[in-house]
Amino acid sequence: MKQVLYIAYYETLHIFKDKILFLLIFFVPLFYAALCGAVYAAGILTGIPLAVVDLDNSGLSREVIKAFENSPRFKIVREINTYPLLEEGMKKSAVRAGVVIPENFEKEIVQSRKTEVLTVYDGSNLIWGYNARKYALEVINQFGAGRAASYMAGLGLSKREIADVLDTISCNTEVWYNPTFSYANFMLIGLMMIVIHQICLLSVSLTVTREKERKCWIQFLSSPLPSWKIFLGKSLPYFLTGFLNCGLLIWFITRFAHVRTEGSPLLIFLMCFLYTSVITCAGFCISLLAPDSLQATRCIMLISVPVFMISGYTWPQTHIPAFLNAFARLLPFTWMAEGLRTAAVKNLGFLYLAPAILALSVMALASFCFAASFAKRRKPPVW
Repeated sequence: MKQVLYIAYYETLHIFKDKILFLLIFFVPLFYAALCGAVYAAGILTGIPLAVVDLDNSGLSREVIKAFENSPRFKIVREINTYPLLEEGMKKSAVRAGVVIPENFEKEIVQSRKTEVLTVYDGSNLIWGYNARKYALEVINQFGAGRAASYMAGLGLSKREIADVLDTISCNTEVWYNPTFSYANFMLIGLMMIVIHQICLLSVSLTVTREKERKCWIQFLSSPLPSWKIFLGKSLPYFLTGFLNCGLLIWFITRFAHVRTEGSPLLIFLMCFLYTSVITCAGFCISLLAPDSLQATRCIMLISVPVFMISGYTWPQTHIPAFLNAFARLLPFTWMAEGLRTAAVKNLGFLYLAPAILALSVMALASFCFAASFAKRRKPPVW
């Protein structure tokens, strides 16, 4: 064990001597967490820039406009008040949604005829589009219910009778797990795990390649130390920093970005332990196979975006092609991101996390065996 600790001490010295590597391991994860936390700090979308085109210019149409003004979800852009300006505003992203009140709007309603208010929204960005559609429907429905109540009151119905009519059929909605529809709860956990994935993977992948470039790797290959001791010694500092960074980033987004983390700390840190183990072993294997640091860095850069895209974290796995889903199941991030969201946001226990924990455990064991039993060849494979 002393030999392993000596190699780990030797590797730790390299970390502190290399300023870039030191910053990469200890400060970049926190910087990324602060950056992402600042981006998603609001959590809930408000103040959606909205244009209103009033073709009726009546008292009732102005009431509709007032209803949108009173909603905290929208901010009316008054200088955009015609349909051509609305089209141009949408193209330039000056507004993200629009409401067009038709001609004869008040006349049609007074005569109890069906009329429609056109709502348009920018679907090029699903976050703007989904929220604009949802909130516009809420405002229109509330306004419609208020008009219906006023109409029935004019017919002589009492408040009780009006309430009975309007409440004949009701829909009671209840949002579970993320009741505020916070985008921070939806995204930040996955983003923090991809940060750990990339920083830890990149750091470990430079351990052996650095020795190759300095012509020092031959000393390890020629030593009587078994492969597993070399692996443990070289990887231990990066595993510990990666695991600590996992805990640090989870605490950071919980404390400062107000991300919901209500699950069992034991289960969360168990997954962090397994996740960091897999990444550390994988990074060491890349470092063994890569001839130099440049090739190792290129390899990691190539896999970073696809890992996040095909994981199913931001897009349902049921809507991803089967062959990509099968490949994604072989990646630790797929299991870690969804498992952590299940534990932290949904607050579910071991029974629901068992598939993720089992998958990460198998990956950790397999990658450890592969990394710890590398052949001590003096000539690495040529890429």
